[in-house]
Amino acid sequence: MTPSPFLRGRRRLLAAALSTILLLAACGGGGSSDEHDDHYHIDTLGRLVIADGSTTVRVLDLDGGTVVQNFTLDHAPSALYASPGLRYALAVQRTQDQVQVIDGGIYQEDHGDHLHDYKRNPALVDWRIGGVRPTHYEVHEGLGAFFMDGLDASGAPAQAVVLTDTRIAARQVLASLTLARAMHGTAEPRGSFLLTTYREADSGSTLPTQVELYQRNGSGYTFLQRFDPLCPGLHGSYSNAGHSAFGCTDGVLVVTQDGSSFNARKLPNPDDMPVGARIGTITGHPERGSFIGIASPGHFFEIDPVAGTITRIPWAEGRTRRAHAIDAEGRHLLILDDQGTLHVLDGDAGWAVRARLPAIANMPTAAPFPTIAVNRAADRAYLSDPAGSRIVVVNLETATLAEPIALNFNPTLLTWVGIERHDDPAH
Repeated sequence: MTPSPFLRGRRRLLAAALSTILLLAACGGGGSSDEHDDHYHIDTLGRLVIADGSTTVRVLDLDGGTVVQNFTLDHAPSALYASPGLRYALAVQRTQDQVQVIDGGIYQEDHGDHLHDYKRNPALVDWRIGGVRPTHYEVHEGLGAFFMDGLDASGAPAQAVVLTDTRIAARQVLASLTLARAMHGTAEPRGSFLLTTYREADSGSTLPTQVELYQRNGSGYTFLQRFDPLCPGLHGSYSNAGHSAFGCTDGVLVVTQDGSSFNARKLPNPDDMPVGARIGTITGHPERGSFIGIASPGHFFEIDPVAGTITRIPWAEGRTRRAHAIDAEGRHLLILDDQGTLHVLDGDAGWAVRARLPAIANMPTAAPFPTIAVNRAADRAYLSDPAGSRIVVVNLETATLAEPIALNFNPTLLTWVGIERHDDPAH
């Protein structure tokens, strides 16, 4: 398990204090072909891995604002995610039943008495994560979990595959779980435990209705319990320090962890939930106590797992959400609407709208829509502009648009990779 942000921040301060006396030549390398940088701390904004709807994926170095590498994938990616440790980009090829891996080249190793940064050339990893219909991907405390939906038509059951950056470097998954049948589900890794979904046979839907708890046993998982509260039409999940939340047609199922003890309870939809709407997407920040629930086409709610409340977040009446993200510190919720306006909401002010920015001039009326990537080394966020041949840059400190990054192609999917920085250990 990765160190907490507070511990990582303390380690970085300790490393800085020891910088004049460390004997860097004695450090162990990150691989047989790696050699150390002259200094173990690198000031870098990281990189963006960008798709354009084809099999080509480009890596843009944010320090210079230029594309430093192009890669040709087996198939055009349906989604791009960052690995749990942010070193790798995971290029999902859903209908081809695989995920390819791109090494972003910027990463950090813990050498005990200091944290050592590396900046290498990006590389396409000669290894694929296999599984039938990889779809939902969730990250929690250094662990990433792909839920492979499986396929009823071919009798392929669902799977959960759990990853760490260390295991990716070794071309291995950490552990996996094969379920009884196919379903459009989700999995939340919580240390040695795994919360995942259950669907009854012949349920008439590919959506699950309950949540199960497993515990890791070597490279597999052992069943512990199925929680009683039903979650009809389960879709969407997210985990913070103490809780995992799952979207249901009639509310939100919250599973609370206290050490090795877990319990579940159901929060009903609020009275002002629009008729026919339900929370089907859940997001948040690992260290923020509440979750953000999203109901189509653009209804946002704050979910408080302790108070047991679901409260509407007013942001733009009548607008449709096209993309959303939460910044690295958990303060800002970014919502891109169907007219190309980026709404910046401040969580420290009760999710009040801090700014409305004209981000996308030529907003697409059909997919692919812009996507948002958050920089975890600086107060920046990035939007792909599929019709504008550019990356829109947002300064989150000032809630303003910065100079965009011009491209000679039309970007669609993007994700940020690099070294996460914690300037304020309180976050």
